[in-house]
Amino acid sequence: MAKAHTLVDNFNDNTLDATKWTVTSPTGLASRIREVNGRLEIRPAPSLAGVNQYFYRSAGGAIYDLTGSMVFVEVVGSDPAPVGSNLYLIASQDSTNAVFFFVGQGLVSAVTLIAGTQAIRESIPHDPQAHRWLRMRERAGTLYWELSADGTAWTVLFSMAAPIPLTALYFSLGANTQKAAANPGLVVFDNFNVQNTTLSRRVEERRLSARDVRVGAAQLAAERRHDEHHNNNDETNYPAQPLVGNYSKSLRHDALGDPDPASYATLLRALESRDPQDFEEIILSDAVPSPVKLTNPQGGLAFDIAGPDAQERTIPPAPRFDSDVTAHEMGELYWMAVLRDVPFSQYDTNTDAAAAIGSLNDEFPRFGGTVPVTAGNLFRGIYPGEQVGPYVSQFLLKGNVDPRKFPSLGRDATDGYISYGARGIDQRLITAEVGLDHLTVFDDWLAVQNGADARGGDSFDINRVFIRTLRDGATLVHFDQVIDTYYNAAWLLQSEPTGNQETTQSGITGRPQIDFEFPKNDGNPYDPPGTPRDSRTQVGFGTFGQPHLFQVLSEVLGRAIRAVWWQKWGVHRRLRPEEYGGRVHNQVRFNQTSGAEGRSYPLHPSIVTSLTSGDLAPYFGSVGERFQSYLLPQAYPEGAPTHPAYGAGHATGSGAMVTILKAFFDEDTVIENPVEASPDGLTLVDYTPPVGEAPLTVGGELNKLAGNIAIFRNGAGVHWRSDYTESLPFGEAIAIGLLQEMSLGFNEDNGFFELTKFDGQKIRIFDGKVVPVVS
Repeated sequence: MAKAHTLVDNFNDNTLDATKWTVTSPTGLASRIREVNGRLEIRPAPSLAGVNQYFYRSAGGAIYDLTGSMVFVEVVGSDPAPVGSNLYLIASQDSTNAVFFFVGQGLVSAVTLIAGTQAIRESIPHDPQAHRWLRMRERAGTLYWELSADGTAWTVLFSMAAPIPLTALYFSLGANTQKAAANPGLVVFDNFNVQNTTLSRRVEERRLSARDVRVGAAQLAAERRHDEHHNNNDETNYPAQPLVGNYSKSLRHDALGDPDPASYATLLRALESRDPQDFEEIILSDAVPSPVKLTNPQGGLAFDIAGPDAQERTIPPAPRFDSDVTAHEMGELYWMAVLRDVPFSQYDTNTDAAAAIGSLNDEFPRFGGTVPVTAGNLFRGIYPGEQVGPYVSQFLLKGNVDPRKFPSLGRDATDGYISYGARGIDQRLITAEVGLDHLTVFDDWLAVQNGADARGGDSFDINRVFIRTLRDGATLVHFDQVIDTYYNAAWLLQSEPTGNQETTQSGITGRPQIDFEFPKNDGNPYDPPGTPRDSRTQVGFGTFGQPHLFQVLSEVLGRAIRAVWWQKWGVHRRLRPEEYGGRVHNQVRFNQTSGAEGRSYPLHPSIVTSLTSGDLAPYFGSVGERFQSYLLPQAYPEGAPTHPAYGAGHATGSGAMVTILKAFFDEDTVIENPVEASPDGLTLVDYTPPVGEAPLTVGGELNKLAGNIAIFRNGAGVHWRSDYTESLPFGEAIAIGLLQEMSLGFNEDNGFFELTKFDGQKIRIFDGKVVPVVS
């Protein structure tokens, strides 16, 4: 005869196994006891009078021997025996002789039935967690009723000499109601004579698998190359004028704005020790009552539990303070200040723009942009797509087409409203006042270096405008949180209906957020529709869908910011352009007064020459000219923020987030009917491309978007060209590392990410691997 423990069922097949069980239930109510969700569920019928039983009973001739064996079952749920129903695990010889567990009325009991007489041998209050498992076990003539929380560690509820013969038994598990109950509840069994397989086993396996995936991600991260960090040594390059090439806003300065070495040393001490108390002891300026605090110098010391470590990757040393590259970058920034209010669309006709083009080609050719400079690439980025089409990315201009909305309120793309579900985001800005620049007077400049708080001193234009000038762009990146622009791009891409990306067309325009104009990335296992990769039965959501995209955008921004903050504070500590402008101003005054005023610095002569006798001279320095000093005019009243220049936070975050967007959407999709802002910024007008210009694509316009956000900060006077150039790929590397680790965790076996990097290399990310794609 088979031993009791050989009757096993984990109920995972979700159907009655007639070779093991028969069903007992009230007439017509067999569906109330069934296998579902990988377990046995019993739902007694409500309001049914009398005793009504719902049982699985071992089938027909299947009789089992409990001696030297056991029978056990898992009772699933926080309250398996609600008021009105009771559950049982029974081993019966016949209808008048049995031993069993009874769970009901808040108790768990060991019960015997001998010659028709029932006796409760032991009862204790029922604890659904502690009594999740029930077991009857025979050993050496003694029968044990036992309880367990996990099916492994057991406690004895009751034991006695075997009260009935145990060699030929039927087993039953089920529930009954003994009176009418409006809500008799639900009883759930699992794992009959199966140790830790279905739910609890799956839970345990999931727990261990989650651990293993995280361990795998950590191992993958540890195996990635971790860069060494080096700066340009400007802290020691100029011993006669220490620290003139380094960031020092809100620290102490002398009367000409050069850093106080003792104050700067307290910053270095904190960065070296990494002791939080040392950061509290940094000596700030005492020249103003409450200097603006330093922005998060401990940020790059944090550890992340996913994605690249904040100190894993690096950027090259910044150009030296005395280099021609720094001087030439500064030349571009002076020209950006001159052209801050000139519409991009007029660069080919504006005389100041023509002067800037000539100067960059002749005086400042190593500024870091494309040479020769033309009206078509003036102040533009260098990565794929940035010099195609209008200066401003379509993702900063266009809205969505939505045929349900009224004209001028989001019906057409040229209305400029991005669909945020039932809400809309207006692409137009309340921009800063035309012609109003800051920190062009030396005393104002010096006060801000010493921590004077000039924030909030902005003045705004009366009109809402689309971005058409550097000042408009600088306003955008003054008050944003970096992520907003990329949330907007994500909403625009996922909300645009099929059509012409311009106007509502009756009978042609699709349904917003249903009929997608912009397909997903080739690696998406659910989209694009109609392709071999399109799932027959599913769409993405928590994975490879909209919530997943928004989650990763915010995740990668935090990691990118912490990584670049380490570069800013922990490595480079590069001075801001406004600080360099102070050195330039002092140098010119020194030259003009034969050393009676100002101070001499190891500046490359190209910048001073241009300002005093070259192409920049008509704009700076003399009374009656536009800027009556040699300081770099700032778009913001407070100038640059209180953290070093290199790398750039906006640029690093932008590089990271456009990488995520390229990983989720098809980069090659053409952006049709491109637009640009009218010269007054009040409307969007059709863009007419020059003959032979390539079409705009999603990937190219995302690259341009990242470049716009970064270079608008340059246009404000707060960042260098090389801050942009190095920070976009730096952010990209952070994003690729995060996607690489994320790819370890997907259940979809055919999903991957594919994107084109800023250097033009296409890569695929899957199963923790990053591999080049060969076309």
